[in-house]
Amino acid sequence: MIATFLLFSTLFQYENQFYLPLSRSELSNRFPVKYLGTIGNLRPGYFEATRDAPPPDKVVIGNFAFYKDYKATQDIPLPDKVEVGPSGAGVAKSARGGLFITGKDKNGLPWNVDLNDYALAYACRFYSADLDRNGIRDLVLIYPTGGNGLAPTSNLLSLTFDDQGRPVPFKADGYFEESAKGITDLVDLNRDGRAELIYMNFDDGYWITNLYEVRAARWRRVRGSYGSRSYPLYTRFTYRPNRKAVAPAPGRRPFAPDLSNKEPYFRGRLVSYKWSDANSSEDIELVMKTEKGQKIISNPVQWYDTFTVVIDGSERRIISLLVKEEEEEKMKSVLNEIVADCYQVSLYGDRRRNGLGSEILWVSH
Repeated sequence: MIATFLLFSTLFQYENQFYLPLSRSELSNRFPVKYLGTIGNLRPGYFEATRDAPPPDKVVIGNFAFYKDYKATQDIPLPDKVEVGPSGAGVAKSARGGLFITGKDKNGLPWNVDLNDYALAYACRFYSADLDRNGIRDLVLIYPTGGNGLAPTSNLLSLTFDDQGRPVPFKADGYFEESAKGITDLVDLNRDGRAELIYMNFDDGYWITNLYEVRAARWRRVRGSYGSRSYPLYTRFTYRPNRKAVAPAPGRRPFAPDLSNKEPYFRGRLVSYKWSDANSSEDIELVMKTEKGQKIISNPVQWYDTFTVVIDGSERRIISLLVKEEEEEKMKSVLNEIVADCYQVSLYGDRRRNGLGSEILWVSH
């Protein structure tokens, strides 16, 4: 039974690949990354295996066929300091058991990223690369979600560094694969030396393939023509592998979240908030007054564990994921200060529609 479970876990890990409407030549344009090391050694079975090309051993389950995967290279322990950002970054487990990344910007001012314990529930792999070709090496983390079935299996977190040498967070949940050659879903389709990310999700009977590009430390979702394709791409979910891109049928409205951190949906100030009731599966409620005087309510989707708060001050930048219940008071204190001091805020990304499911609350003061 254990072997069968692992087999199906691996099948679902790669099932999205059966619906990826990109050619082998496109996927071969892998963006180069450098493996830095791994924290932790606990992982689901699918997280140990990777694929670069179809090996000869094929497994058939029902109407699905997939190939056994090559094993990844041996993990190495992550050093305490990694060569990213203007002057390197320290990586450590915090006193609370979470993951804490620290460094200094070009002016010697501090920044820190508090990932709490999300990235440490399983093994977390670290990579570096100059993703946006601005001369500063960026950081990429890959770690499992623990999900199965059609649920996203892996998280990808990038910290790109802006012109001040301060980190900008971007987080995606998906089906990201790794191997000795790097991260399969990070590509350079137009060969301009900057990365693109292939991001897939499933909704309303379709696999949706979006492409994100990074420029000046910011990621944006590509809409419309890019090279020989027009994004997003849709492939109908069928009982057999299907890589043919089609237009959704009338009446269908497959939705993909917008994870972009380039342009905000709203700017203004946070006037109030309502904390979530975890026992009732509620999401936090952010009430905002925009620059145009419009009152909007955004409900970040906490289930994905991706909502991020960035405190961008003149003396430091602090990045934190929305914390769990045990650190509720700390986050409430931060939100109370934002409301009381009328800080300028921006909302980026959308897990719902119309910008009402924010991914990042960016606070400037």
